[in-house]
Amino acid sequence: MKSAKLSWILGIVVGVLPACGASSEASGDEYLAGAPEVSALELSVTGDPSTEATATDADAIEATGEVAQAMEETGGTLPAEIAPALSQCREAVRDLNQALRDFMQPIVALVRSTAPTLVGGARIWGPVTRGATDYRFVMRRGAPRHFGWLLEARPAGTSDAYLTVAAGGITVGIAARRGIGTVGLDLDRLGTLDPTLLARGSIWASFAHAQLGSTLAYRLGKFSADPARSAPIDAVVSGVHLKAGANRLRLAYLGNVAETASDAPELVLARLRQLRGVGGRADLRVTGGDVADGRVWVVSECWGPAQKSGYRIVRDCPADGVGGAKCRVVSTVGDRSACPGTLLDAEVPPADPLSAMSDSESPAGDLTPPAAMPDGQPPTDN
Repeated sequence: MKSAKLSWILGIVVGVLPACGASSEASGDEYLAGAPEVSALELSVTGDPSTEATATDADAIEATGEVAQAMEETGGTLPAEIAPALSQCREAVRDLNQALRDFMQPIVALVRSTAPTLVGGARIWGPVTRGATDYRFVMRRGAPRHFGWLLEARPAGTSDAYLTVAAGGITVGIAARRGIGTVGLDLDRLGTLDPTLLARGSIWASFAHAQLGSTLAYRLGKFSADPARSAPIDAVVSGVHLKAGANRLRLAYLGNVAETASDAPELVLARLRQLRGVGGRADLRVTGGDVADGRVWVVSECWGPAQKSGYRIVRDCPADGVGGAKCRVVSTVGDRSACPGTLLDAEVPPADPLSAMSDSESPAGDLTPPAAMPDGQPPTDN
């Protein structure tokens, strides 16, 4: 799950953590220091809840829980013109964050509205009924600061056995619900049991939080935010969110590139970098759709603090020569000098959607998503 660097990080961050449960005294249950929370797992470009489905106070396990601060202040009004690459990347982030929120909303409702019972060493919250579905939340504690959990569901009004729809584990580090761990979502099963939810496929994720920021790695298996509007994809996506004010993402999504011949969606592999108060850049590797077989379109776009495009260039390249002399410029708008000074150079993601993209800025080194659905047991390797 982790690089060798993670054990070193954990040794530092555990030393600054208050006694286990100290951050969750308001809830009266120390186990909730290990509960999953949207703000601990979400991706973010600018942190705007309306366009990226990032966490609000309503998503917190506790009213005083940490919710990520937006990278940009919009005063409630979005810019009139947003760089197309930025807009599409935000949609991809929103789809993933909404899937995370859908499984965590029942957890928040359970721990806020019900008291746990103790069954065989596990604490169980619920059930609570949401529409046609009963949910319950199960937590176990292992070694100090080590927690595992399950979210289970069944059709409401039945005595059917509960089925696991999400699971994870954490070694708590810098604060309650922040540390090193894994999360898994079975969206197919969740959607079958809760017909209000649209997303399908699976999401398996690893996360690591440290003093300088967070690192997240997700494996999407046949993931679609809504099969009625988008085909499923298999991909690895990741995020590095630095508290100093930088968000660095590797994304994969289906979307139409404006310069292509029709509205047919292309497969877009994106590298996006956003700097607070400065602007950002996206570099896209585009295949399928209107892009000819054996060809790759490389799109690079930069924007300033107002999120309006200042430079966009589209190149048509051979698949074995991306960025080389054999590329043909399809279109150019603006000038490269509009790119923020530290973002002048392209960082094109790898061609394989399932290949990870290394990030030298990650406080936790390079994370690898879980190879299987987590079992909900407390971790033993941190």
